[in-house]
Amino acid sequence: MNSNGNNENLAVTGVPTTRGQDGSVPLRRELRDLQANYPDQFNLLILGLKNYQGQDELALTSYYQVAGIHGLPYKPWNGVGSNTDWQSTSGFGGYCTHSSILFLTWHRPYLALYEQSLYNSVQAVAKQFPAGALRDKYVKAAETFRSPYFDWASQPPAGGSAFPNILTSPNITVVDVDGKTRSVSNPLYRFTFHPINPSPNDFTRQWSRYPTTVRYPMGTTSQDSRIAPILSNELASLRSNVSLLLLSYTNFDAFSFNRWDPSTKVGEFGSLEDVHNEIHDRVGGGGHMSSLDASAFDPFFWMHHANVDRLWAIWQDLNPDMFMSPRPAPYSTFNSTEGEPQTKDSPLTPFWDKSGDRFWTSDQIKDSTTTFGYAYPETQEWKYKDEGAYQAAIRLAVTELYGTNVFDNFVRANLQHRAKEHAVAIKALTAAKQDFAEDAAAARSEAIEQREPARFVNSNGSSGIPDSLKHLAPNNKYTEWVVNIRAQKHGLGQAFRVQVFLGDIDESDPDSWDTEFNAVGRVSVLGRSRETQCAKCRIDTASGLMVSGTVPLTSALLQDIIGGEVASLQPEDVVPYLTKNLRWKTRLLESGDEKECEQVPGLKVSVASTEVTIGEDGMPEYSGQYVVYREITDGKPGGLRAGEHA
Repeated sequence: MNSNGNNENLAVTGVPTTRGQDGSVPLRRELRDLQANYPDQFNLLILGLKNYQGQDELALTSYYQVAGIHGLPYKPWNGVGSNTDWQSTSGFGGYCTHSSILFLTWHRPYLALYEQSLYNSVQAVAKQFPAGALRDKYVKAAETFRSPYFDWASQPPAGGSAFPNILTSPNITVVDVDGKTRSVSNPLYRFTFHPINPSPNDFTRQWSRYPTTVRYPMGTTSQDSRIAPILSNELASLRSNVSLLLLSYTNFDAFSFNRWDPSTKVGEFGSLEDVHNEIHDRVGGGGHMSSLDASAFDPFFWMHHANVDRLWAIWQDLNPDMFMSPRPAPYSTFNSTEGEPQTKDSPLTPFWDKSGDRFWTSDQIKDSTTTFGYAYPETQEWKYKDEGAYQAAIRLAVTELYGTNVFDNFVRANLQHRAKEHAVAIKALTAAKQDFAEDAAAARSEAIEQREPARFVNSNGSSGIPDSLKHLAPNNKYTEWVVNIRAQKHGLGQAFRVQVFLGDIDESDPDSWDTEFNAVGRVSVLGRSRETQCAKCRIDTASGLMVSGTVPLTSALLQDIIGGEVASLQPEDVVPYLTKNLRWKTRLLESGDEKECEQVPGLKVSVASTEVTIGEDGMPEYSGQYVVYREITDGKPGGLRAGEHA
């Protein structure tokens, strides 16, 4: 009997699934694809999610209770209480695994729990349609329903928004269970608490004032219209970061989580957790999504984390032999003690496995998402004859979505519209686009037919680089530039971002920085607010729990090369240009106030470069050797200085 007095533990199974004869399982689909091409399942998503969000908040598998596992209200779930001395050691009263080697693996069964609960609501809704053809249609669609993901790093469809109105509209039109078409409240837009504190003191004063989840709050109202321009403005950096992680990182520890220590390599400051933090920041804007304490209540959280899970699944299948090494727990929780080893066999509490007798472990769930009854469009391994063909198809999918290399990404994305208003720049960019478009279309068609990696070859035989940009990569080699940032996670007693700019900015108006013409990218540090910050987090501040992230610079430099502001990607041109023009600012997520960089504990900003070779298939091959340029940041607030450890 568990500590709740229940005779059985709730097993996290995901959606019960019988594989097809070919080994197939249903797919989690991208939200916009689901809406456009699978309208019956999209309709069920809206109705099923409304049903799920409306459940009694005290029920164990309700939306409220499942969301509450992630942070607030910091109470045991499913009878899984504390087995550590976290209270006397000033630990964290919950299950959180952020900045931990378990970050990615812990969230996989968490998503599976959410998905199996949402699936049950979808099944119930489908059976409510009038008997006959309409019910049969929706019952059939419900069989293969899986919760969608939102790919925030892919280029939006032509004419589409980086954050579409299906996520920002208070109401949405559906075919309701009576068969009639009507407008209903949109469950993708927000979650309405009913009530805010179903148990006493579930939320702190900070969050108790909101009757619904909010994004970019003004009072208690959301300003969702601010999200799309912010996502668009730094999309080039985001895409480059995702490409860099998927195609160049081969160490799971570096790829997965954002904790920094002096042994961290210069080329491994970035991580999927770091990119994940950026999305929490960009979408939340000081609202629920910006806070790890409250983010899981925002409906977007689940689509965001499904995309994080998808990117890990892609990486894992490209690097099947790479997995975690033992690491010390960064802080105490209900079920782990600070400093104890966390390994592939550590229990992922509070998630019981299918037996209901043991907790899931990272080792059990690392190899395939099909453990929980789903796959992603890119991870349909059953379609391919061997691992080589499968991995080639994954690489093709990655290049289609995020760009083969920095030159490819530059042409496709038009670099967040950073183009200077110079005739020569427009002419050169148009030429580059034309070069790429003609060659890429033919190569893509051939590659898809042959199930081989795409080869973007232009007229003079060089792979992956349009003729008009080829002079920037002699012998298919170029210099990749990144900004590395590290800081104490809880040093400011709240979440903050360090935003990187290349050129002048309006220093008098921090509100303009998110859409500033010269904004390149950001590293978002999701420290806990002082109101919810545990004593252990305050100890972390003193002991210096450090996190890190990367902002790719090369795409922005390419745009300025096209604009005639810098001559090449070579250090002799880039170093003086960055010394003069590279800037960074720190801003608090909740209040929006600027924080002087000198006041950010542990902040160090540095610039590094590495040599990259574009292979015959257009794929980048990273040398792995990085050079740090302290002269660029020396003397600037928060900058790495001469003689300091990078």
